[in-house]
Amino acid sequence: MVRRCRPALVRGAVVAALAGGGLTTASVVAPGPARAAAEEAPYEPALTLTIDELAPGYVPESGPIEITGTVTNTDVVAWEDVTVYPFFDCSADPACGAGFDQKPMTTAAELAEAAQADPEEVVGNRILTEGVEDEVGDIDPGESASYSLTVPRSELAPFLTGPGVYWFGVHALGSSEATPYDSNSDGRARTFLPYIGPRMAEDRTVDAAVVIPLRRRITHLPNGAVGRRGLWDQALSADGNLGRLLAFGSASVDDPVSWLVDPAVPDAVRQLARGNKGRSIAPTGPAPGEDGQEEGEGVDPEATDTAVGEDAGEEESAEPANPEAQAWLDDLEDELGTGLSNGQVLALPYGDLDVAGAAESDPRLYRRAREQTSILDDWGIITTPVLGSPGGYLDANGFLLADDSSAVLLTDRMFGPEAFPDGPPRVGKVGQHRVVVTSYAASTGGPGPDPRLTGLQLRQRMLSEAAVRLLSPDPAPLVVVLPGSVDPADAGDFWSGLDPRWLDVGTVGQVAAGATEEIGLDDLDYPEDQEDYELPDYLFDQARGLADAGDTLQRMLSRNDTVGDQVRTEALTGASYSARPDPSGTASMLSASEDWIRRVQARVRISAPPGVTLSSADGSFAVTVRNQLKQPVTVRISADTEDGIAIESGDPVELAPNSRTTVVLDAHTDALGVHNVRLAVTDIEGNSLGATAVVPVRSGQVGEIIWWFIGGGCGILFVAIAIRLVRRIRGTGGSEDEPDGGTAGEDATAPEPAGAAPTEAPTSGA
Repeated sequence: MVRRCRPALVRGAVVAALAGGGLTTASVVAPGPARAAAEEAPYEPALTLTIDELAPGYVPESGPIEITGTVTNTDVVAWEDVTVYPFFDCSADPACGAGFDQKPMTTAAELAEAAQADPEEVVGNRILTEGVEDEVGDIDPGESASYSLTVPRSELAPFLTGPGVYWFGVHALGSSEATPYDSNSDGRARTFLPYIGPRMAEDRTVDAAVVIPLRRRITHLPNGAVGRRGLWDQALSADGNLGRLLAFGSASVDDPVSWLVDPAVPDAVRQLARGNKGRSIAPTGPAPGEDGQEEGEGVDPEATDTAVGEDAGEEESAEPANPEAQAWLDDLEDELGTGLSNGQVLALPYGDLDVAGAAESDPRLYRRAREQTSILDDWGIITTPVLGSPGGYLDANGFLLADDSSAVLLTDRMFGPEAFPDGPPRVGKVGQHRVVVTSYAASTGGPGPDPRLTGLQLRQRMLSEAAVRLLSPDPAPLVVVLPGSVDPADAGDFWSGLDPRWLDVGTVGQVAAGATEEIGLDDLDYPEDQEDYELPDYLFDQARGLADAGDTLQRMLSRNDTVGDQVRTEALTGASYSARPDPSGTASMLSASEDWIRRVQARVRISAPPGVTLSSADGSFAVTVRNQLKQPVTVRISADTEDGIAIESGDPVELAPNSRTTVVLDAHTDALGVHNVRLAVTDIEGNSLGATAVVPVRSGQVGEIIWWFIGGGCGILFVAIAIRLVRRIRGTGGSEDEPDGGTAGEDATAPEPAGAAPTEAPTSGA
């Protein structure tokens, strides 16, 4: 809760305080309408202050507090006699107005409210004890000066009313041509400062873990190269989110760090580091029967088939090697490998899969994402599977989908006061999943007006959140997922400042090892806007189609066993949480990649005769299969036929690069007429590669009954011939045995009719 104090109105109060020591109020508060107008106006001080170092980050049991930083003149005129003073929480000062809480902040809700306080809100009294201030002097426009303050604990002790969190910071006072010297602060910076009494610090501790997420949207060009390369260069730089997070974690030295890694991110960086070449269909090993090649003559598994790229619309992607990407990758390997002395690597499903969306649209995708290998496996990094969306939300279906024992990072915003009146459980459990609760508030950093996400502000917020937890007899753990925009400039102070004896910083695994409390899925708050934000069905359909196309392409290529895996990683990154802001655009990119693969597959073609006539029920005909790729392929011919005809395609067909072969297909029909047969080139499992041909097959077969008639007719014919021959033979034998002058016989002379002309008797030998 923000507590307002009555300010000193004249410079005389400052003079008097300097003479006698002690505290005075921080600034003048404008009354009435002027005050309201001041709250609405943006805070634009003439002098901008930073707190760069604060040691220790809590009120010590003994010894001073050291604070250093800079003061910058952001005005257009010079400022003179600039002096920097520390200030401390005014909750114990009788000068604070009536009606405000006279105590430090003791709850997370009070911290959350205070973090959003107006930058000009009065929250503390200026310490004017002689010797604690730093007289910076004159500062010209745009110039900066450093300050350094030492605040004895004795200056704070009278105002410590009990354990909790207090305001602490610095004020700058000075004068310019337009602004005379007064008691109003001309610039300020502030933060939280926890105080834990010695007895409480001995009795209990707060378990804590710091999670550094390495996740980012990954897109690909149609040829498989990583897209948006300019954005990647920026992300990997010292000012980019991946560069900042890696640098922040590297500063931990021996302090425990929990790295939350999407394995697809270092895979994408490796591809960039190697020149960002597109997917390759070239052989990944020697041909069957060949010995291994000599060293230095191996086949480059990332070589791009140029001819295919040109003919299939592939974009040029063979860029020079990227030394910046390689440097980031080397640093990451060091941190996750030899540099991970007390830390832990938490592995997300590959591609940072939208688990809630996959549970609704494509449950099989989760298992694919878990089984997908990455560069982390090549490095030999031991990882722990976890689930955790960028916002920390997961619905009931997501829990049920994950059929492994992955730990789940859930934001504390899912634990509403109705179902959890005492707050989230220390460690929850849903089925076989341990649930680790993360603090949303702690990840938002400190109060304004200075930047909220500096290492110092994040550390002070984390210490403060731990301090209010410590007020409970059984303090809940504190797990903080750092934001991607964290500033690593003072990361060393962040880690070294997590040293109070009442804070035990470990890993997520160590926090999750505690006693668990069963959580009902119906008790968790999953907002409707999160449900509406899940990836739609059509994107998962497109991702699945791309992955299937990659598998088909690999089965077609005789000597390439990596392209399917590469395409699968592209499909998984398309179903990522990071695709939620633009699902339609992501689906279009996945579709363009699938089209590229289809064009490559279609370069294995088939040609068939314009028509085929079978002379019987069984027959055969030939088709030609042509490979227009520079790589060997193995395919099959499948036939889609009508009723009454069957085509046997035979064994798989192997084709050398840029070659053709003739394939004889056997056909069988049991019906008359013309049958249209659709032939297609497929992989060895029967998945179409795109090329087709239609062949009309005419059956010359006649019915069985006709053959019986024909056979019967032929039989009668042969019987008739046989009978005629027998009769002829018998007739010839009878005339030779007859005696001359017989009355019966073919040669007997019949009586001639009257008036007929006489005939000549046959002459012997005529």
